Amino acid sequence: MKKLLLFTMTLSFTLLVCSSCDRDAIDESIEFNNSFETQKVNNPKYTGFNEFGYNWQAHHFNGTLINAVFGDFIDENGNPAMGMDPYTGHDEAYLAAYPFLSDPSNAIFWSFRNINLVMHWNKALISDRGVYPDSWFDSNGWITFHYSGTVENKNWSQFQKLVAARSSDELRGYTWFDQDGNELGYASDWPDLIIVQIRSTGEPPFPFLPGSYNSPVSPGLGKYKIHN
Repeated sequence: MKKLLLFTMTLSFTLLVCSSCDRDAIDESIEFNNSFETQKVNNPKYTGFNEFGYNWQAHHFNGTLINAVFGDFIDENGNPAMGMDPYTGHDEAYLAAYPFLSDPSNAIFWSFRNINLVMHWNKALISDRGVYPDSWFDSNGWITFHYSGTVENKNWSQFQKLVAARSSDELRGYTWFDQDGNELGYASDWPDLIIVQIRSTGEPPFPFLPGSYNSPVSPGLGKYKIHN
């Protein structure tokens, strides 16, 4: 996502394999999979999965976190704006091509090559051609992050759901409230997106958010939809 990925620590993993997730959350995740818009675009850069793992037309990403960062935010020709090649699993060759990644200050970022990521979003968040709006306020945009990894042979996962804030919502510290003072969710790394749900299994490593959370208003998407 727009500067995800540069960078959010609102990380996650696939809800469908979270044995501790509740039935409603699983049903809603299935709805996400069935609700993707299928408007066709002719440019092959936007159809199907590209080498990084993005399928812009299907509003879907499946790959590793490091490739989500490098392949995000495409230019007007459909090319990833960062100009990095995708990581393909060959550490030595990749570090030779991009030696800055071996700097100790980039240790956490380099570890992202071992973190799996699935993202789903709707057209209000990012268009079929990977174009971002100027703002997500009042857009009805949403996105889910599904992350997984292994630390010391122990599996962990995290799922997060984010929704676009309304222009009438207010951020107080790290918590969003609606105009009536009801708690909506947590602040994210984007000034116009609210974290309304977190589901964790195992022990997500630093700097991932720990534990689980449900918005007191609702973790469901429909509650935040603005009806015209």
